[in-house]
Amino acid sequence: MKDCNILIRDALESWGITFYAGVTGGGLIHYLKNVDPFRADGDGGGFFNLAEYCAGFAPIGYFLASGKIGAAVATTGAATKLICCGLSDAKLHDIPAVYMVPISGSSSAGFAPLQDSSVFGSNVMAQLAAELPDSFFILDSRATLAHRLSLAKKQLDNSKPVVLVLDNEGLALADAAAPPWCEDQPADVEEKDPIGDFIGLFRKEVKGKRLVVLVGEEVARYGNGSSLTTQLSVQFQAATIWSINGANGAERNNPYGYGYISFGGNDLAVEIFNSLSQGDVLLMLGACPDEYTANFSRISASAVFYASGIRNAYGTVQGSIGHFALGRYYQMHAQLDIFLEELIESSKAEKFENIASERAPSYLNVRPFNGASEGYADMAALHLMLDQWWPADSTGIDDVCLAYKDRQYVVQRPNGNIKFYSLYRGSAMGGAFGAAVGAKLACPQKAVFLFTGDGCFRLFSGSMAEVSRLGLVVFLLNNGTLGIVEQGLLQILPDIDEPHYHSKLQPIDYCAVAEASGWEAFSLCPDFSNLDFLLDKINVGLSKSLMIEIPVDPRQILGSNPRLKNL
Repeated sequence: MKDCNILIRDALESWGITFYAGVTGGGLIHYLKNVDPFRADGDGGGFFNLAEYCAGFAPIGYFLASGKIGAAVATTGAATKLICCGLSDAKLHDIPAVYMVPISGSSSAGFAPLQDSSVFGSNVMAQLAAELPDSFFILDSRATLAHRLSLAKKQLDNSKPVVLVLDNEGLALADAAAPPWCEDQPADVEEKDPIGDFIGLFRKEVKGKRLVVLVGEEVARYGNGSSLTTQLSVQFQAATIWSINGANGAERNNPYGYGYISFGGNDLAVEIFNSLSQGDVLLMLGACPDEYTANFSRISASAVFYASGIRNAYGTVQGSIGHFALGRYYQMHAQLDIFLEELIESSKAEKFENIASERAPSYLNVRPFNGASEGYADMAALHLMLDQWWPADSTGIDDVCLAYKDRQYVVQRPNGNIKFYSLYRGSAMGGAFGAAVGAKLACPQKAVFLFTGDGCFRLFSGSMAEVSRLGLVVFLLNNGTLGIVEQGLLQILPDIDEPHYHSKLQPIDYCAVAEASGWEAFSLCPDFSNLDFLLDKINVGLSKSLMIEIPVDPRQILGSNPRLKNL
């Protein structure tokens, strides 16, 4: 009779899940002994040893770069809590990932076991179940193993992360034969023609009104999503705006693309969103009106149409975002690529009578870029230079630092050579490092770039040695402070003395830390005189990971932070 650990591993493998990141020990050793080590020249599968905080984000980057699902593993106690920082972002961004943790055996309850996870200790199962009530599965019996795994698979198929809790005591009991893996699941009941009905209502609502399209991050999960977005914008002559990650579902050459909205948003895109009224219809493509997108604003359009391929996506309440709409609200569940193709074809067959928008101007901001003080790199100039350089088919990750607010304001439109991602909904400082590692492990042949801050560095620097040979490129923004916080406090607390901001950081020789971890490291000259040298090193290929420290002026304010109004 097969060991249950092998049965679980085989089930995950049959779903295409072969990558694991984390630290072994305790209740994991008998599972991980069946998993091969990660090999740089392999197929992207195997176990990669990475400290738990970073490991929790690795499956997120792994999925974003490749579309493949990965797993993070941790043993009981603090390790479980550490990987769950990444679990939260996977939930908040609807990213399928597996989080596997063991628990203390039931026979030890009341006997104060090491790293007690029972109700007498951390009570971790209640915590995990509270965060993922529909995606929390205790694997504690051979008899129920197949059923619970099949339920977990269904959640992954709906772009949800899952927690698999290993009760090794329960799994070791031979209380029943293991049932077959495949179980029939009741099919989701769909409307007779959800897309056709939705388009019919859409045709009526847009007549005589301006159409605005808001592109969310879900669109980028379809290979032709960004192209379809452009076709839609052109066919309807519709002003098109996008969220931070929604830019990956748009194209730079979209003639009706008005840019990013809200946090770090472009002035003209924000103006369009704020101008929505009874003379407008808003079409939301997999978008979540979260705080960094809509900033708690309700949508004033006469009608809101919401399309998504994910059921109960984050931001919905009982499956709906109707609570954001002041006017009429319609929603549909369908694959977005199929929906967009049918909507475009329907318009070609019989033109919709919406009011056409003007084409977007080449420059999408009103405010000029602020300059940097002497001795600091001008981040506006650097973002623009890199925007002209990015290698084709690259992946970029923005950490919780000034870059994840400023980059989009400066470059204004997505770049066809690189997809940038920000895990802004959880805003976990330093988490982007783990995501960047996962992205690089998923696609070693692709260039992966991370923008992170000197504050974020403190949360991942202990894991740098493990990834020193990956060829990862990190741009470290060193401004000696928690930049997002300090820039905000200048506006929120203008009458408070700066020492009471509590935002200053002690200096570190960041390059020395990187080099001691096996990396190459250089400081960028404020006048960019060595930038070509550094970019040439990347162009010829890296045998080591590379960190580029950038001296940043914390007072160079570029992208806006409308969230400050809420503080």
